[in-house]
Amino acid sequence: MNEILIIARKELLSVVRERRVFFTTIILPIVIMPVLMFGPILLFGNAARQTQETVQKVGVVGVPAVVLEELRKARVEPVEIANPQQAVQNREVEAALVFENGTYTLYGRLSGGATQSALVVEKVQGALRTYKDRVVAEQLRARGISPEVLEPFKLEIKDASREQEQAAGLFAFLIPYFLIVFIQSGGMPVAVDATAGEKEKGTLEALLAAPVPLVQILLGKGLAVFVMSLLSTFAAIAGLLLGGGVFRNLFAAQIQAVQNGENSVQLGGALALDPLGYLSIALTAVLFALLVIAIMISLGLYARTFKEAQSYMSPLMLVMIIPILFLQFSDFLKLQDWYFALPFVGVVLALDSIVKGAATVAQLSTTWASTLLYAGLALYLAYRNFQREDVVFRN
Repeated sequence: MNEILIIARKELLSVVRERRVFFTTIILPIVIMPVLMFGPILLFGNAARQTQETVQKVGVVGVPAVVLEELRKARVEPVEIANPQQAVQNREVEAALVFENGTYTLYGRLSGGATQSALVVEKVQGALRTYKDRVVAEQLRARGISPEVLEPFKLEIKDASREQEQAAGLFAFLIPYFLIVFIQSGGMPVAVDATAGEKEKGTLEALLAAPVPLVQILLGKGLAVFVMSLLSTFAAIAGLLLGGGVFRNLFAAQIQAVQNGENSVQLGGALALDPLGYLSIALTAVLFALLVIAIMISLGLYARTFKEAQSYMSPLMLVMIIPILFLQFSDFLKLQDWYFALPFVGVVLALDSIVKGAATVAQLSTTWASTLLYAGLALYLAYRNFQREDVVFRN
């Protein structure tokens, strides 16, 4: 046991001495996580609110005067143009409205995600809906029919999600994502330096020649990677929890304005879990870290150089991100318990279920047992690589 700790301490010191690695692994996640979580939404929310409050130019062709008046009420300035599509493409106007043969055609730059043009298109659509509702109401009254016939009942929508899911908000997606990302990115510098890095420096042969069993060498290196992976992961989560609270206090008014808007986005950031829920997240993260660490050590040992090892780690990150994409569509699928036994996928589903308060004992047991099995197989593969001279001395 003492030899394992000595090897782990050696690997950790070799990385911690690099201040840049320590900063990017521990300090940066705490600082940057709140910015990544709240920054884009706050910026978009403020931009959307400013778009609603200010006046933008909208090109018009053949639009009746009564509709032009509705556009002005919606805070847009109608401008006569010759070619509506070209005017929008050249950013001469944010949107363009054409009326021809009883049809309104609305042009906007709608590709590429959220744009100011898309927000202006919504303003124009709102003005047209208001005008249409007024015309319909007038025609109904002219025929002696009350406009209330168009709304025979009222619809009230209430969120029936669990309390934990409502409180979590964005955390329901961010917790699985950042756990996966930081477990891999936090442990990668140590894993690469402890394997391919030692090959390059020529120190691996000396370590293997020492009177220390291969199992203890493997466990010592794995322990060092494990410590850095969890430190990086918990630093990111601390940044989300603590930094998120600071952000909420500093920008309370802006966050409230975004959440009260028409197209509001709930900026969740509080985990409403009992102690068992937090313990379940920690256990899932630990087991997943064991799996990822074993895979990284195997890949790093197989590589000839430090750079080659890094090139092997990049595809590993892509493979781990795929379950996150699966998570986005999980609500459209009827989840089966055996899904929780799939490599990587099961961990993502389990974390998502824990955060939302929907995890069952069977699902968590399946995830933990399968992940522990995969981690054991990966550790055995790493141990076999340490035994193979064609791998250890591959150059």
